[in-house]
Amino acid sequence: MAQNITRVGLIGYGLIGSNVRDMIDGDPDNGIEVVFIHDQDTSRLQDLGDLGLEDLSKFDDRGADLIVEMAHPAVTREWGTKILEKTNYMFISVTALADRELEQAIEATSKKYGHRAYVPHGGVVGMDALLENRDVWESVDVIMKKPPKNVDCAAVGLDPDSIKEETVLYDGPTRDICPKFPRNVNTHAAIAYAGIGFDRTHSLLVVNPEWTEAIVEIQAKGPGIELNVSRIESITGVTGASTPASIYNTVQMIGSTGPGIHLR
Repeated sequence: MAQNITRVGLIGYGLIGSNVRDMIDGDPDNGIEVVFIHDQDTSRLQDLGDLGLEDLSKFDDRGADLIVEMAHPAVTREWGTKILEKTNYMFISVTALADRELEQAIEATSKKYGHRAYVPHGGVVGMDALLENRDVWESVDVIMKKPPKNVDCAAVGLDPDSIKEETVLYDGPTRDICPKFPRNVNTHAAIAYAGIGFDRTHSLLVVNPEWTEAIVEIQAKGPGIELNVSRIESITGVTGASTPASIYNTVQMIGSTGPGIHLR
């Protein structure tokens, strides 16, 4: 029997995007084919031949069944609804959803055109438990600890090299941390969206130049139930070590047509 192929377009070809592309191409039985790669830095596309797509407005010419954003929330702000008019869309820059008007536009476009917008779990341990009990939780706290050099502080006008001791960069509702640190707190945004929302979820971002790893702790409480999860991992740039594999596994969950038993 001929195998169906899921055609995937990739937006963003940095550390995450290049690793995800390699993982897709490295498994010939997954039933997934990359049909274009776009990056704002066109120099990254030079060795890709016809696979490179410099002009993102021509994305529909490639006939992708799923387009995956791995770049910046600005992509979803500019292209999210346009993509959803034509095909399915997964965005790892979940901080885009902190913009309530954009969230509503994505929902409305998805319903109008019958395509799906996917929020990946992004390595968030306990996402299913947060989602399944979202009507039960009375509080959800997200604590993120990182070395300052691994936090993009450009939006708040702070030089990470100037931080010499343990410092709280943010303490408050998750909605407000997203525009301040849009490349760092997609985990916070995913947790908020899966749980009790951006306004009720509490975010804490702490940095210390003596730390060498990234730590994310989730604490959720409700009547007769508590969830306490901690993830510790190495980090490169603003990205945790588990991120590329997590994104690839999510793409597989959505689009894999290969044989075998599939855990969704």
